[in-house]
Amino acid sequence: MQALQMCLRYIFLMGFIIFFLNPVFANDQSIHKKPVTENQSNTGHPSSNIQQEPVKFEAITIEASSAPAEPVQTLESRELRVHTGETLGKTLERELGVSNLSYGPGVGQPVIRGMSGPRVRIMQNGIGAHDLSALSPDLAVAFETMLADSITVLRGPATLRYGGNAIGGMVNIKHQRIPEKIPLNGVAGRMDFSYNHNSADKAGMVGFDAGKGMWAIHVDYFQRSSNNTHIPGNALDESAIRQQFQVEPSTNSSKVIQNSHSTSQGGSVGLSMIGRHGHLGGSYHEMVRNYGIPPGVPGHTEPGSTGQEAIRVEMSQRRYDLDGLWKTYWPSLPRINAKLSYIDYDHKDFDKGVTDRSSSLTRFKNSVWESRLEMNHQRGEWLDGTFGMQWQNRSFAATGIETFTPAANVDSLGFFVTETVFITDRLDFEVGARIENQTTTPKSNEITLSGISAALPLPSSLNYLTYSLAASLNYEIFPKTALYLSWQRAQRAPDVQELFASGPHFATRSFEIGRLNLNAEQTSHYELGLRYTGNQVSMHANGYYKSIQDFIYLENQGTFFNLAPDPPRFQLACADLRNCLPVFGYQANTANFAGYEAQITAHPRLGLPVNPHLTVFSDYVRGWFQNEALGDVPRLPPLRFGGEVGFQWTQWRGGLRYTHALSQNKPGNLETDTPSYHRLDLDLSYDWRMSDHRKILFFAKLSNMTNTTIRNSTSFLRNFAPEAGFSAVVGMSASF
Repeated sequence: MQALQMCLRYIFLMGFIIFFLNPVFANDQSIHKKPVTENQSNTGHPSSNIQQEPVKFEAITIEASSAPAEPVQTLESRELRVHTGETLGKTLERELGVSNLSYGPGVGQPVIRGMSGPRVRIMQNGIGAHDLSALSPDLAVAFETMLADSITVLRGPATLRYGGNAIGGMVNIKHQRIPEKIPLNGVAGRMDFSYNHNSADKAGMVGFDAGKGMWAIHVDYFQRSSNNTHIPGNALDESAIRQQFQVEPSTNSSKVIQNSHSTSQGGSVGLSMIGRHGHLGGSYHEMVRNYGIPPGVPGHTEPGSTGQEAIRVEMSQRRYDLDGLWKTYWPSLPRINAKLSYIDYDHKDFDKGVTDRSSSLTRFKNSVWESRLEMNHQRGEWLDGTFGMQWQNRSFAATGIETFTPAANVDSLGFFVTETVFITDRLDFEVGARIENQTTTPKSNEITLSGISAALPLPSSLNYLTYSLAASLNYEIFPKTALYLSWQRAQRAPDVQELFASGPHFATRSFEIGRLNLNAEQTSHYELGLRYTGNQVSMHANGYYKSIQDFIYLENQGTFFNLAPDPPRFQLACADLRNCLPVFGYQANTANFAGYEAQITAHPRLGLPVNPHLTVFSDYVRGWFQNEALGDVPRLPPLRFGGEVGFQWTQWRGGLRYTHALSQNKPGNLETDTPSYHRLDLDLSYDWRMSDHRKILFFAKLSNMTNTTIRNSTSFLRNFAPEAGFSAVVGMSASF
């Protein structure tokens, strides 16, 4: 660790020296007198624009398809740098229709329109993250958000290009790990630093890009460290725990969430050969992270002990990526893009009080090969489409003294096509289709369920053939006003844990039981939207409805698994929460979802030096089962609405944002309500442009200014760990 810290300090020091002293970044006249070279033409700028800024590396993008009819959100540049949080879910929680599935401060997964886990595909440069965050809500996304150049959130029919696991939405994190362009001045880079006073979270990253001729290289490094998170009141909601578990809660903590500190670090190196007609490159990335699950886990404290129970998680991931783009000579087939990646993920759960790390509670390994081939085809000015193939080979293994999911192999092969027909200048129509075959093969022929003596036989393999169809229409009904209508029929094959879960999962305080006879989910999605973009007012609003047959979810069975007896056993009541786990079983029933997202922004022209803006927004999703006896879909976000008053004056920008969330009084059967809350946030930034190629963004933000207790209705831990209290963050992002 000390060696890595010294390495980080050295890289930061060298970055500052280059940033402030290297004359390469100054306005060197000799640079501007050079003729347009092959490298410069590759950027797409004519010779008259050589003095434009180099390629920027400042944003996280939630990637979208080219279809204008699809609801797409992209976070980049200043907005990305200011809103970057400790987790991906925290970074995106302000986006309409997106919530943060927090599992203590160390874990935050995005929830898109109430969908999460195996229904939201998280990707890095178009290839899956493959970090097991879809397996369980306590598993963190294996990516440091500071490294992102942009983040794109995509919903609706366009997600069919990315497979059944994107049926609820897709989040693509864009970064320059594999260089696609050569910097105009030969060298470019970015350095970010931030500090959060609440948890003393210290984060920093540095990235460099250099290129000459046909070659470009990228290197980056990051490090993050935080202490326990501070909260307004008690960590445990004792009344909710009594209601849900019918027992007295364990030892509570006040003003702090115990065992919530974390550390992470990692880096990347990438190399590309870049020419006039494309690029071919590869990269290697590695990261390690250690974080805690807030205390209160049953079965890990001796009777009578007053010590806090705690589980620590150690995870690591190594990625090897290849990416190639060929800009062909054929007008009908202008671009061919191919990607190949190998991801090796390792994860261990430890009892905090155990010093012998060889006796992990659970160890997960996920090794994945994934490749994508996409061919863009065009026909005149009226047709633009993509044909593609996606292949994936996954080897999943779980070992340890508390394994709850057996090992299995998952192989899938999918083909897709999307076509956009430009009927008139104001009307276009998009259609798409995908077919995919997935085979899940258990590595053993039986599983043993804790508390049950007889072993359960497993099939040799399970095969699912799924398909997706989609269509959308985008019509400019008036100038600057577009109306869109979309439809999708999509299927998703069950994931490993949904089929084979069979034991105690201590990190989520549950005993999980899978179902071998699950069918593929089938979603019918309908959406209507309106978008207006004016000089002083802009707005967009959309409403959607979806019906999902065989919707797979974890249902509280109303029983407990008692660890105290020898052997352990199932029982209807639990006398001591420390020794009991509520039993959750995977079920499949027809579920319906309906919701909306809406936002209006005004930029009044008052003739003042300060340019103000006013935004009002709201989003909502409701999910219920068709069988009324099953109640509502559990763990969905509540109705939110609010507004923001902001300004821009020269290089200063700021905004005061108010959010009100109603109580979630439809939490699902045997779940607990979460109360409403008011939240106030303040952002302020100053963009200092030192030259055409050097600038520094200074920013500060105050979060949860009223220090309100916020219980996240999407979280399994809402009764054990509330969201962070008042936080003050300062930071900077320097690019050159």
